Amino acid sequence: MHRRTKQASAPPSTVAPIQSAGHEPPAEPIATPLRSPAISAVAVTLTAVFAALAVWVIAVPVAGVTLTAGGLTVSLTAVALVSLGSGCAASLSYLIMRGFRSGAVMWTVIACTVLVLSMAGPLLSGARDSALVALELMHLAVGVTMIVGLRRFVSRSMSRAFDQRTAASDSASSAAGSE
Repeated sequence: MHRRTKQASAPPSTVAPIQSAGHEPPAEPIATPLRSPAISAVAVTLTAVFAALAVWVIAVPVAGVTLTAGGLTVSLTAVALVSLGSGCAASLSYLIMRGFRSGAVMWTVIACTVLVLSMAGPLLSGARDSALVALELMHLAVGVTMIVGLRRFVSRSMSRAFDQRTAASDSASSAAGSE
């Protein structure tokens, strides 16, 4: 056998060194904070709130619409609070239902039903003409943003977290098998 005395320089290895028995590598986070389902749900909720506020700003100060519903003037604060409350309820229910088999599909059906029913609110409040259009647009802005946003972005962050957990457990089991 020939023994090499001089090694060719190789690029640095991208594979983590094998740990000796008893020394485990530091735990990696399951999901980065910006990709966690809860943070994604908060981002979607805030986007829905800002969408409703944008409709209010365009309707009231810009277009000069008197926004009244049920005899009360709809203020910017009321729009923000109601859309925030409904967004939080949608996010929380989605995060809970997502854990069940077909939970996301059931949540979507329920959320679409709630959105359709909420569209009757401005009609039943006595709002007319441009005020009715503005209120309906606010309902649509919040509802569609929540439904599409939660299904698209929270589902993606939840699958990433699952993929990272699976990869971490696979690498831990392969490292344990190589000892």
